[in-house]
Amino acid sequence: MALDYSKFPVKAGELRLVSLKSWAADITKAEWKLRVVSLDSLPLYRALSYRWGAPIDEGPFKSYTNELVASIKAGDGELKVARNLLDFLIQVKEDEKLKDEEFWIDAICINQGDRSERSYQVSNMMAEIYRRADSVIAWLGNSDTYTERAFEHIAKVADRNNLRLLGIPTGQTGSEHSHGDRAGWEAIGKIFDRTYWNRSWIIQELVLPERVTLRCGVYSTDWHIFVKASHNISTSHLKQFYDNRSIEGTPSAATSMKASRNYGVPAILEATKASMATEHWTNVLLYTLIRSRHCEATDLGDKAYALLGLIQGPQGIKKLPALLCPPTEGSDCSPGKTYLDVATQLLEDCEDLLVLSCAEGFRSEKLNGADLPSWVPDWSVKYPLGLRVTGYKRYQADSFFFSPKISFSREERIALWPATFDKSELTLTIRGVQVDNISFVAESKRDVLNRKPFPKLLDMLLRLPEKYEVTGEGRMEALWRTVTKNTYGEARRPPPKGSSMGPSFTKWISERMQSVLVTPEDESHWTNLKEAFNKFWPHDAEWLAASNGNESVSSMEFSSQFAYGEYLRPFVTEKGYIGLGSQNLREGDTVWVVPRSRVPLIFKRLSEFDSQDDYHCQLIGGTYLHGFMDGSWRGQKATKDDTQAIIIH
Repeated sequence: MALDYSKFPVKAGELRLVSLKSWAADITKAEWKLRVVSLDSLPLYRALSYRWGAPIDEGPFKSYTNELVASIKAGDGELKVARNLLDFLIQVKEDEKLKDEEFWIDAICINQGDRSERSYQVSNMMAEIYRRADSVIAWLGNSDTYTERAFEHIAKVADRNNLRLLGIPTGQTGSEHSHGDRAGWEAIGKIFDRTYWNRSWIIQELVLPERVTLRCGVYSTDWHIFVKASHNISTSHLKQFYDNRSIEGTPSAATSMKASRNYGVPAILEATKASMATEHWTNVLLYTLIRSRHCEATDLGDKAYALLGLIQGPQGIKKLPALLCPPTEGSDCSPGKTYLDVATQLLEDCEDLLVLSCAEGFRSEKLNGADLPSWVPDWSVKYPLGLRVTGYKRYQADSFFFSPKISFSREERIALWPATFDKSELTLTIRGVQVDNISFVAESKRDVLNRKPFPKLLDMLLRLPEKYEVTGEGRMEALWRTVTKNTYGEARRPPPKGSSMGPSFTKWISERMQSVLVTPEDESHWTNLKEAFNKFWPHDAEWLAASNGNESVSSMEFSSQFAYGEYLRPFVTEKGYIGLGSQNLREGDTVWVVPRSRVPLIFKRLSEFDSQDDYHCQLIGGTYLHGFMDGSWRGQKATKDDTQAIIIH
C-alpha cells in the first residue's frame, strides 16, 4: 500500500520530518516514521542536499537515474525512491551517529504527487527549511576507489602551508614544476567531477545553513575544509592542472574545454555568503546568477528561482517584487519569460547596469517563439561568459557622468540616468556616448587556447603603432594588459609597472606559435606570418627588453591570466583603441560608454531603423577598452546633451 500523505497533513509553516523507526539488514524492510512539525517550534533536524540522479557519470553509477526504483517502508505505507537516495538511507541505517536523527528529505517529506503542496513548499518554505536546519548533509553519493584518497588530500590542501610541501607553488609565478602526488590530485578531481556540484539548488542549500557536512559514502568532512581547499586550488598552480585535466571518456582534443572546473564551487559559494552581508539584494541575485551559469536545473527557469531564497529573510527583503514571484498555475512559466522578468526587475532596482554585460549575444531560449531581446541574459547558456570579474567594481568607465564631489545614493543614480522599457516592443532605452567603431577583430581566446592558429592576433601585434597613445605604453604591454583585462593575481588588480607579466607574455607567445595545430590549407599563410614575426621581434626594443633574461620566468604566469574568460576576442577600433569583448562581436560594431555601466558596452546597429536622433541596435555585451576603464580619457563631466538615446531591441 502506498504511503498515505493525508495521514500527515501539513499547513502553512509546517513540514514533515522522517527518521528510522526500526532497523533491518535489508533497507527495503527497514521502517521509517514521519511526523509533522512547525518551523516556528524550532525542531532539531538535518536537511539533506543531494542529487536525484547519478552521483557521477562513470563506473557502477552510470546505471543510476532519476527514476523511482526502490520501495521503502514509510509512515505505515510504501514509497519509491531513486537509487542515489536509497544509498544515503543505507548510510543512515548503518551509522550510529545518524540512525537516531530526524531528517528533512524532499523526496520523502514533500508529497511529490500533490503539485500544489510541492509548489508551496519549494517556493515558500525551502529556503527557511535549509536556513533553520541544525545542520545540512551534502550527499555526494556512494564512495568509489578515489574517495578515501580524495578526502585525505583535500584536508591537506585546505592548509595553505602544506602546498609547498606538496610541491605546489602558491603564487602565480615560478618555474615549471611537477604536480607531486598525481594520484592524489586526480582523486580530488574525481570528487569535483560528481554531478552534485552542477545543481542550481545546492546554492541556497549550502549558503543558507550555519553548519554543513559533506559526505561521500562513509567518508565525511566539514564544509569549511572544502571551502579552504577550493580557495587554495583556485589561487595556486593546481588550477592549471585541473583546468587542463581530462574527464574519463572525453576525447583528448577537447580536454582543455571539457575538464571539470567545479573545484572553484565551494569558494564561490562562500563568496556568495559573504556578499549577502554587505551587498544590496539586487547585487546578491545578479552576482550569484553570474557565478552559477554552469549549474543545471530540470526546469531552466529554476536557474533564477533557485536563488530567490538568498535575497529573502534576515539579510534580504521581506517580500519579493511581483516580477520575481514564481508563476502561478496557468500563467506563462517559460524560461524565456522568467529571464525577461528577472532582467527587467534588476534594471529597475540595480544601482548599475551590470546585467547588460551578461547577455554577450548568446541566446537559446525563446519568448513567444522569437529570440529573447538582446538586453536579456539567457541564463540557460552555461558558458562562463563576460570579462569574469564579478561586479566589475574596480572599473569606472562611466565616472565622467557623475560629479566626483557628490556622493549619489542608489536611488539618485537610477533617477539621474534611468533605463526605460517599452513593454509592447520589448525594447530598453538608455543613453550613452559613442567612443568608436570596431575595425579589426582577432581570433577568440578560446580558439587560441585550443591551439588553433592565431594569424589575426599576430597581425594585430605587428600592425599596432609602437606607442599606444591613450596610456603611453608600448604596443606589446598595451596588448598583454588588454587580453588579460589588466588583471593579475589573487587580488585581481592591475599588474605593476615592470612586472614579470611582460616577459611571461613574450615566452608564452613564442611557445604558443610553436604548438599550434595547422591545417594544410592554412600552413602557407601561417608560415608567412611567423616569418614576419621573426623579422619583427629582433628589432623591437620593447620586445627585446622583455624577452632578455626571461629564462627564469614561466609562460604559465601569463597563460593563467589569459585563460580566464575564454569566450572573448581582442579587437581594434578605427582610432586605434584596443579592447576585449564578446567572441560574438564583429567589425562594424560600436563601442559606447553608458552611465551606470562600469564597463563600456558594444552594440550592433540595426540598419532597418532610420533615425538621426536615436540609435537602434542589438546589445553584444560588455567590453574591456584599454585606457578607458577609469573614465579619465574624457577629461570633463558629461551631461544629457552630450549623450544619445540608445534603443536596444
